[in-house]
Amino acid sequence: MHAQACPDTLVIDELGLDHGSCRIDIAVINGHIRGVEIKAEADNLERLPRQVAAYGDVVDKALLIAAPKHVELAMTIVPDWWGIMVVERGMNQGIKFRRIRPERANRNVDPLVLARLLWRPEAQAVLRDLGVPERDLRAPRETLYQRIVSELPLRKLAATVRLALKSRTTWRGPQPLS
Repeated sequence: MHAQACPDTLVIDELGLDHGSCRIDIAVINGHIRGVEIKAEADNLERLPRQVAAYGDVVDKALLIAAPKHVELAMTIVPDWWGIMVVERGMNQGIKFRRIRPERANRNVDPLVLARLLWRPEAQAVLRDLGVPERDLRAPRETLYQRIVSELPLRKLAATVRLALKSRTTWRGPQPLS
């Protein structure tokens, strides 16, 4: 709720990574990209190693919010830069969050995977702003991403991607008719 109240912050449910191969449960985008993964009591941790790898390519910070039964195993899976919070039932059916470990900065963002968060028209606009000729903007999407990575230092790339994400007016494709 705090993040949603900030005017320069975007909160997205289920942000797709690497063209949808994995999803961040909750992404908070402002001066950095934070990923929040939630593991409820009914969940298991089978996908967590793959999710950790996918998050690690893109997010600046990550937080795991887990039911108590998952915390011990999760601590062996998530890297030390991930924050860990346990959620427990409080009195009167409420819930209580307890921080086990704070988040730290991820130093291993993969620029190419980060660039893949851009939609094709966004990637073309970035390259157009860099003076890339129009004929080169018709290249395959992966070529556009590679060109962006070669043209922009990571700090500028990250800021460009965050701005593009926050500027989107739609996030999901058209809904099928029922």
